[in-house]
Amino acid sequence: MKKILRHSKMVILNLITGLTSALTGHLTEILATLALIFFLIYIWLQYQYSYWRRHKVPYIEPALIFGNLKGIIKSEADPVTWFQYLYNHEKAKNHSAVGIYIFNKPSLLIRNIELVKSVLIKDFNSFSNRHSSSDPHSDSIGSDNLFFMKNPKWKEIRVKLTPVFTSGKMKQMFPLVEEIAREYDKYLCALEVDPKTNSTVIEVKEGNSLYTTDVIAITAFGLKANSLNDPNGIFRKSGKEMFYFTWFRSIEFKAFFFLPILVKICGFKVFSKQASIFLRNMINDVIAERIRTGNVRNDLIDILVKFKIEAEEELKQGKKPYMLERDVLPAQAAIFFSAGFETSASTMSFIMYEMARHPEVQQRLREEIYEVWQSNNGKVSYEMLSDLKYMDNVIKEVLRHYPPLSFLDRVCTPKVGEEGYSLKPFGIDFIVPENMPVFVPIQALHMDPKNFKDPKKFDPDRFLPENKDDNNMNAYMPFGTGPHNCIGERFAMVQTKLGLLYFYRNHYVTACEKTPKQIQFDPLAIIIQSKGGIHVNIVREPLFGDSI
Repeated sequence: MKKILRHSKMVILNLITGLTSALTGHLTEILATLALIFFLIYIWLQYQYSYWRRHKVPYIEPALIFGNLKGIIKSEADPVTWFQYLYNHEKAKNHSAVGIYIFNKPSLLIRNIELVKSVLIKDFNSFSNRHSSSDPHSDSIGSDNLFFMKNPKWKEIRVKLTPVFTSGKMKQMFPLVEEIAREYDKYLCALEVDPKTNSTVIEVKEGNSLYTTDVIAITAFGLKANSLNDPNGIFRKSGKEMFYFTWFRSIEFKAFFFLPILVKICGFKVFSKQASIFLRNMINDVIAERIRTGNVRNDLIDILVKFKIEAEEELKQGKKPYMLERDVLPAQAAIFFSAGFETSASTMSFIMYEMARHPEVQQRLREEIYEVWQSNNGKVSYEMLSDLKYMDNVIKEVLRHYPPLSFLDRVCTPKVGEEGYSLKPFGIDFIVPENMPVFVPIQALHMDPKNFKDPKKFDPDRFLPENKDDNNMNAYMPFGTGPHNCIGERFAMVQTKLGLLYFYRNHYVTACEKTPKQIQFDPLAIIIQSKGGIHVNIVREPLFGDSI
């Protein structure tokens, strides 16, 4: 019996030894294979990262995997700070453009104003598409809009939408915007204030967002969102979801702008699923109702109704009109809604921040509002806005410091028969190949002392005609420039000016303990946002005795 047990033990030990040996052998093989794979990836990346050196173009040394976007991708720095860092990098100075890597993809950062103008305006056809994009198959309402759309479809939509934003259309929309500005005034006057100081501390971005959300809803869709009275309504909730940058939301937006291939793989969406359903249904319902009633409001929906009717006629003729594909119609209204409320709300909030820090500028602004209001006998009109010259300069100076998007992106789209775009006229012996991304660091250009005298100083007077020689206005482009510039620039200025007009009618701002001495931008956000919001002290003091 003992012999049998000893034999069994020997068999088991031999079996265990054999299995251990086999597993060790397999593990060694697996580890060796993984090591080989990583080594090959490393060699491949090293080759990729030698692109600019091989082409003898000045470049900034990249970090492994992330390229030159490590700070942005890992949320160690916000896009404003990071693009300034790249723009002012020692390897970039004195060059019209410098090579960078977006992950492993060779790209260009443009520094020279003349080259910027060539890319964005003069040679637009060679850079007619943005690099940023969403996936049309998984996110049609996010990709079929004017911002992410590619040529030639982009051009068709752009031409047809342009009439919505003419001066004549703005004048027709003006009474609707003023109505909401009055509601904004009532919202502010309803805030509880300390009876001793007649003031209260608030975070101004949210209140400004309620105002701009209501403006967009009434002017674009003919609907009363009523966000100022119901901050938790569906309109405000949908807008807040889009621009509330959680870690995951941040990754989505960074993929849209820097790694579009990841958007398709991961199914990222510009709008959340709930927001997409709401916007799609709401916009389609409004279009259908407008067609049924035949009402005309001279707004965005009227243009979309016209698109739809024309497209249906083409369909009857056997054509396949692009306008009826996927979500092309609601997508235009959706992007106008989202971009329209967020950018103006941010601009108004940064204005209030700067006014709290520069009371002398705020006093001049209030004095101008008082004088213009008095000269128009207390009647607010579209023409009256053009008399607010100082306000116009205050807005311009804020947008110089805080452009909504701190960079522009394009990809090279060479003309037929050309291999790419030559940089020889700008001192670099290189031809930009097809599909290579190029980036224009707007905010960094705005902060370059070569372009603007004493750039860090907040000085609205730099935009006066007599100071034009001290500042290079060709470098000023908060709304972009060229055919791809912001189509809603005129509208944004109207709603911003009216919002400020009615804000200062009964209030002004001062700094408080929560007001930062310097804005810290949110590293999770691609668009400019203040980390932690913008808190100021709002003082109730009517410009006119009976204002409230």
